[in-house]
Amino acid sequence: FDIQMQTNHLSHFLLLSLIFPLIETAQDKRNDARIITHSSLARQGSALQAKYFQQGGNLGGDGSSMMCGGARWERYHQTKLANCVFTHALNKRLKKINCNIKSVCAAPGLSTTNLQQNTFNNGGMSDGCCGNIFIMKYAQSAADGSLGILKASFGNDVQSGEFYEPQGLTGIGGLPTLITNSKSEINEKQGDLLWKCSEEAIKATWL
Repeated sequence: FDIQMQTNHLSHFLLLSLIFPLIETAQDKRNDARIITHSSLARQGSALQAKYFQQGGNLGGDGSSMMCGGARWERYHQTKLANCVFTHALNKRLKKINCNIKSVCAAPGLSTTNLQQNTFNNGGMSDGCCGNIFIMKYAQSAADGSLGILKASFGNDVQSGEFYEPQGLTGIGGLPTLITNSKSEINEKQGDLLWKCSEEAIKATWL
């Protein structure tokens, strides 16, 4: 499988399918169990495509331009959209079986971590106007970027199906706030596509 989809979605899907009974036990004992998914601003863009969940193919090549259609970034986009779509698809399935486990998603905005520098050093992020490593000058700290995940994980008022992202301009930085996802991010057909492709990938059915 594409290494980004395998790392950012398929491995998590497989893990959750295996440990879900333990999460149900936690819900029964504590009356609050949550599955928190980590998305990104990179979720915004084209719709999910089945080919990104399958084995084989070069999936567009190796272009590293962040803002000018680089294939590496399109593959990353597909994984981060998958995270968001998964949250809502899981929420739908949990409600269908009357399960009170919460499925929640959060994004860190633009945060300074080793991810960007390592990506740049490995040739996965080009320099210049279509890179753009310079945009990290406007990023918030990694600690501030973690606030959305912390809110989703521990906030007393958090509900299943919600998405938290920094409240600043375009979601880049600021305190986490509840946002309304785009239609493509909560689209049921996209959710069903993701679930079908994910189950085929792990060779097992779940929920």
